[in-house]
Amino acid sequence: MSAPRQNRQNAGWHRFRLGDFECTVLWDGYIHHGYEGIFPNADPAEMARLKAEHRLPVDHIPMDLNPVVVNTGDRLLLIDAGMGRVSTMFGDTMGRLMDNMAAAGIAPEEIDAVLMTHLHPDHSFGLINPDGSAAFPNADLYCTEADWAEWTDEGNLRRDDFRAPWTEGTLAAVAPYRDRLRLFRPGDTLFPGVTTFCVAGHAAGMCAYIVESAGERVVFTGDVAHHQVFDPLHPEWFFHMDYDSDPEQGARAKAAIFAKVVDEGIRFHGYHFPYPGLGDITRAPDDTYRFHAEPVNPRL
Repeated sequence: MSAPRQNRQNAGWHRFRLGDFECTVLWDGYIHHGYEGIFPNADPAEMARLKAEHRLPVDHIPMDLNPVVVNTGDRLLLIDAGMGRVSTMFGDTMGRLMDNMAAAGIAPEEIDAVLMTHLHPDHSFGLINPDGSAAFPNADLYCTEADWAEWTDEGNLRRDDFRAPWTEGTLAAVAPYRDRLRLFRPGDTLFPGVTTFCVAGHAAGMCAYIVESAGERVVFTGDVAHHQVFDPLHPEWFFHMDYDSDPEQGARAKAAIFAKVVDEGIRFHGYHFPYPGLGDITRAPDDTYRFHAEPVNPRL
């Protein structure tokens, strides 16, 4: 008798409550990213020490993609849309959002608004289906003015670097939403209980979303931090000299958001942290930080 492997995992969705709101993390997959170019100003000895101490992969960073649906009771808000199924420029380990959304009991046409932290491919390309139609046909699209200016600039198409294909893909991804585009500035309140906070640096207009209900708050931070160990311990480490619009500004934004969540008691969600990316940040006696992941369990 043979016993073939199932070769599949549980559906990638995780639901949690925030006051009177209900939030659902929807795993879109992961990026198998090597260390080349990552954290360029890091001390190699310190990075090696942390890899060994925390039993991290020595040759790559598996960065999960964790979009979130927030149900406020009168609308469904999707924060970031994942890589989707229109491109494999970052590999073929992404594009799971729609399957996991269905498994979680959420239909794409029920989404009222998509809130973009920024328009990089692994956040925006999931806005469309493989045929170029809107993946969320009834949703308004929210972007900061600065991020929209950076990543829909057709001048980027003439560049000889990553910005050309990234912008080409972004222009296609946002095309079905242009008549439902809502531009804003960080600091604006978009809906009752949903405010925005500037975390620019990795992208020139990147913002975080602070969601509050019944006295409870969580912040969805996009790419202000990419790793659950390296970033809290070393906010001064840049993510990438090439892919960060302003690496030094990005490091300052990272330190600022860590300080804010600790000082104000806000739960933290890291888009690229290990699924589902939800937890708390604490401050150590040496003024560095630690991320404490909330365990995934069947209880709601």
